[in-house]
Amino acid sequence: MANSLPSLVFDFDSTLVTVEGADELFARTVGDAPDREARVARFRHITDRGMAGEISYRKSLEARVALLDATREQVEAVAREMPKWISPSVLELRDRLAANAHRIWIVSGGFEELIWPVARELGLEVNRVRAHRFRWTPEGRLAGLDPATAMARGGKPEALRELAPPDPVWVVGDGATDLELRELGLAERFYAFVENRSRAPVVRHADGTLPSLKELPTL
Repeated sequence: MANSLPSLVFDFDSTLVTVEGADELFARTVGDAPDREARVARFRHITDRGMAGEISYRKSLEARVALLDATREQVEAVAREMPKWISPSVLELRDRLAANAHRIWIVSGGFEELIWPVARELGLEVNRVRAHRFRWTPEGRLAGLDPATAMARGGKPEALRELAPPDPVWVVGDGATDLELRELGLAERFYAFVENRSRAPVVRHADGTLPSLKELPTL
């Protein structure tokens, strides 16, 4: 028998937080370089094209990871900052999210290390997070992504299958990869979260649009 209340699967970047974690990390690695603004803008453009579905998620990810030359210390510094970027309506509903943590999962094309601090701040369970995980050289420099995670093996569809939340499943996010979960039959509904970013190709095919999390019917 299906649950009376849906399982809620949230995207992370530009949904639970106002920013894209990879973009913030790249900006940290660039430092005060003379061409900082141009390089950050190029990186953000790759992110935006992937989120809008203009290029494949994997192509966008590979292009961005290739540009990241981060240290473990830089990742840890950005991770500490992530809670300050929690989306306004998400922060407002923090207590309600924590009370419903038993039916909330996070599936993200971002990075576990940047998501966990926000999940903890919101009272959510980190073992219900699926995202990419960094690999490191012995010297503490980024060496790519861990190929063993569900996200690395098969993206959000594989991550959601691994989590196996009870039906019905509702997905909340801002990107094409979130919409794809419903189109593949892995979710009953997809809500486009537009508090931070509104991507027309995604909104066009959503079951509903959320200007804030307060508009989500079941929360």
